[in-house]
Amino acid sequence: MTRWKHFPLGLRTLKTGIAVTLAVLLVRLFVTDELSVFYAAFGALIAMERTFSGSLKQALSQLIGVVAGTVLGSVMLLLFPQATPAWAAGIGVVLLLLLLCNVLKLNFVASFSCIIFLSASLTPTGNVLRDSLFRLRDTAAGIAVALVVNAVIVPYNNKARIRSLLTQLRAQIPQQVESIVIFERFPDLRPNVELLRRIDRELQLYHNQRFFHRRHDEEAALRGCRQLAGRMVEELEAICGMDTLGDLSTENAETMRTLGMAIPEAGIAGRKCTRHDTIVMNYHLEKLLSACRYLAELMEQPE
Repeated sequence: MTRWKHFPLGLRTLKTGIAVTLAVLLVRLFVTDELSVFYAAFGALIAMERTFSGSLKQALSQLIGVVAGTVLGSVMLLLFPQATPAWAAGIGVVLLLLLLCNVLKLNFVASFSCIIFLSASLTPTGNVLRDSLFRLRDTAAGIAVALVVNAVIVPYNNKARIRSLLTQLRAQIPQQVESIVIFERFPDLRPNVELLRRIDRELQLYHNQRFFHRRHDEEAALRGCRQLAGRMVEELEAICGMDTLGDLSTENAETMRTLGMAIPEAGIAGRKCTRHDTIVMNYHLEKLLSACRYLAELMEQPE
C-alpha cells in the first residue's frame, strides 16, 4: 500500500477518465465509425481543467483549433483530391502554427489542430464537406461531455485550500516573531513569501470560478485575509531588517501573551539600543500583532 501514496488519484484525473468514457459511449450510440469515437474521446480529454471556467475557456480555444485544422485540411483535399503531397502537408502545418501560435497566441491548441489537419488532408474519404462537419461534431460532443462532467461531478472549490494556507501562515508567524523579538535569532522568511504566492494563485482560481461556489462577499473576506497576512509578513521583514533591535514595550508584550506567544514575565529590556530602535521595532511589531489579531478574528468567523 505504501507505494501507492506516490501515485495519488486526483479529482481532475478521475473526472477526465469519466468524461472520456462517457464521450465514447455517447458517440457509439449514434455512429459506428471508430474515427468519430477517437475525436470525441480526444475532445473530452483536452477540455478537462481544474475549474469549470478553465474548461470552458479551454473548450472555446480548442474549438478554434479544430475549425482551423478542419478548414485547412479541407482546402488541401479540394486542391489535391487524390493525395496531398508531402510538401503541401508540411506547408499546412507551418501555416497552422503561425496562425495559432503567432497570431492568436493559442500555443496549447496547436498540436491538436495539426492532428485534425493531417487527419483531414492525408485521409481523403470522398466527401470533404461532410467529413469536415463530422469532425467538428465529434470533437464538440467530447468537449461538451467534459464540460458537463466538470460542472456536475464535485465542481472544483478551493476555498478550503485558501483557508488552509492562511492557517499555515498564521501558525508559523508567531514562532518567527518569538525567534527575532525575544531570542534575536533571524528566522527564515522564505516560506512566508512562498505561502503568499500560493495563496495568490488560489485566489485567482477562486475568482475565475464565475459559475460555481464563488460569492462576492466570500471572495472579499478571503482577499481581506490575504491583505492581513501580507501585512504580517511585511512588518516581520521590517523587524528582521533592523540593524539593532529595541526593547519590547509593555503593550506589545501583553498582546503577544494574549496571542499565545511565550514572553518572559520580566519582559525584554536592557538591550544595547537607542530609543529610536525601540520606537521603530515596537511600531512594526504593533502593526504585525494587530494584523495577526484581526486575521484570527476573520478566520474564526463561521463560514
